[in-house]
Amino acid sequence: MNCQVKDELVSQLIALNNKLNLLSPDLVHGDEERTEVQQRRESLYAEIKHHRAKGHDGKPCPAARQV
Repeated sequence: MNCQVKDELVSQLIALNNKLNLLSPDLVHGDEERTEVQQRRESLYAEIKHHRAKGHDGKPCPAARQV
């Protein structure tokens, strides 16, 4: 079973992971931008965890078992 909400959250997380990888400290980007991306990433992890547990009217996401 698929869940669009879970899929969207995971897609956002993948995009942030890719962005974080591009913001290597060896490059010109500042620590502030890396910190901002890292905070958003942690927030997405929390959203995904909550959605898996109670994201469907207080019930676990049926697609969570496939992840």
